[in-house]
Amino acid sequence: MAYEQVLTFYPKEMGKEKGWCLKNCRLGFRIYTGKYASAKAAMNAAKKNGTLHPLSELPTNCSVPVYYDTTSQYEHVVVFDKGTWYSDGKKISKPTWNCFGWDEMMDGTRVVKKTSGTSFLPAKGYWKRGDIDPRIGKLDDFYANTFYGYFAPNKTIARILLKGNLFGYNTQRWTREFQKRTGLYPDGMVGPATYSKLKGFGFKG
Repeated sequence: MAYEQVLTFYPKEMGKEKGWCLKNCRLGFRIYTGKYASAKAAMNAAKKNGTLHPLSELPTNCSVPVYYDTTSQYEHVVVFDKGTWYSDGKKISKPTWNCFGWDEMMDGTRVVKKTSGTSFLPAKGYWKRGDIDPRIGKLDDFYANTFYGYFAPNKTIARILLKGNLFGYNTQRWTREFQKRTGLYPDGMVGPATYSKLKGFGFKG
């Protein structure tokens, strides 16, 4: 099963209060009102509603809360952010505690959504700079094969500039150039209008 981000995680906004891990994680997702009193309560609710999953199924392209048993009186929750781990406002290495699993929800609010993976656009409705997903790799391949002349002398150079699954600086500028040339507002994001126009030029994302 594939997952798409519903709420963006902002590491710099994550709280740093000791003993308030659930609140700290919640703030990173810009959720300002909590539903559960502790990480343990949130984790138990996730078990009950079926949104808790094994660490082996962790979605690498999304940001999700992960619950651990710290062998203390209370459980602990950290955020896995597309390859990086955060705990109480700080980057950490992968925790070695016993893992209960990761949740689709953060303190009762959904942060990721299940998807069949057949739709090109994500749950939020658009791709923007900083997003990471295999579908962006298809877009970059299309730019490199079809519109390499925008910024590169040949397809090989274009593929070097376009990073694959990352919607980076060059994907953004290729998108803006495409939008300018096709009469769209050049915001550098791929939403419904830009996606529709791309399909008109043969894109099959």
